[in-house]
Amino acid sequence: MSKKIKPRPHGGDIWGLSRKYKVPLEKIVDFSAPINFLGPSPRALKAIKQFAEIIKFYPDQDPVELKNDICNYVGCVSPDNIVLGNGSMEIIYRFAEAFTAGGEALIPVPSFTEYERVSLLVSARPKLVGMQPDFSLNIHTVKKSVSSDTCLLFICNPHSPSGKLLDRDLILNLIEFCHEEKVYVILDENYIDFVDPVEEYTLAHYVEKYENIFVVRSFSKFFGMPGIRIGYGIGCKKLVQKLEAIKQPWCINSLAMIAAREALKDKEYIKKSKVQIRREREKLTNLLNEIGLLQVFPSETNFLLVKILKKGVTAKDLKEKLAKRGILIRDCGDFHGLDESYFRITVRSAKENSILLGALREVF
Repeated sequence: MSKKIKPRPHGGDIWGLSRKYKVPLEKIVDFSAPINFLGPSPRALKAIKQFAEIIKFYPDQDPVELKNDICNYVGCVSPDNIVLGNGSMEIIYRFAEAFTAGGEALIPVPSFTEYERVSLLVSARPKLVGMQPDFSLNIHTVKKSVSSDTCLLFICNPHSPSGKLLDRDLILNLIEFCHEEKVYVILDENYIDFVDPVEEYTLAHYVEKYENIFVVRSFSKFFGMPGIRIGYGIGCKKLVQKLEAIKQPWCINSLAMIAAREALKDKEYIKKSKVQIRREREKLTNLLNEIGLLQVFPSETNFLLVKILKKGVTAKDLKEKLAKRGILIRDCGDFHGLDESYFRITVRSAKENSILLGALREVF
């Protein structure tokens, strides 16, 4: 089994680009990692500086204050529904280990590449199911793919790498079906914070009604803090208790807890992020379409999936040419269901987006 498990590439490898092309980190414009271009909440940064000396203590093993803040932010859940982790991936790994080991994991593709890897790491058998051409779920195909060995279904909403917001009623239909079949459903909502209003699309409010669902979120993407590694899961009380029982001690550092609390309370930052990202996303989409050699897929997030229509140009080639200019994009050729013509870019500031567009026009 170990021979099948390989590290998967991800966006945000500015360190590798810097070494390869001798480009200083501060000169790199990173469009590959879907992180809020505004950076972290000012309140979060201020709190980290203010409470820096707290690192001389062990972290709080039961940070009830943070759980309460998450409940206030999400709404309609209690602290007993919350589990914290060292980023959303650590929580997903923990869940898979507890509930999927030795079984079958159903993965609609294309999707986040770590779902397949985590399945292999816990000795589960990943089973890939193709999505529709517009990246919506084919509910009938998914249901037919569920077998007596299926333990878990992964659903990413909004979808990665397309940015499409999936229909909530359709997802609920699948959840009810999986509940009857005794199949757990991980709902990866890492990008749900970019959607407005969130409460109309999240499934976090259904965790007590359907005990088989587990919603996962993080502070990496919307809140712009991937470096502090903190995420949270939302599930029924019984499920959360099982996950709490197998967590590693002190898996979240103290500064991450402090930053997360302040970020959730920073209403001005949250509103500003939604407005500016939506505005720049629409402008960037229109300007990319004007090039005439690219197909841009609709997105409700802070990133865009793009298909190269010009023959003879691959995403890998484009990535190399842009990297030499200090611009980093995400080559999506490693996603199941996508070919070498797809790449993904993050929506950044108007100035940075202009730099990217100028480089793309030169290349094409």
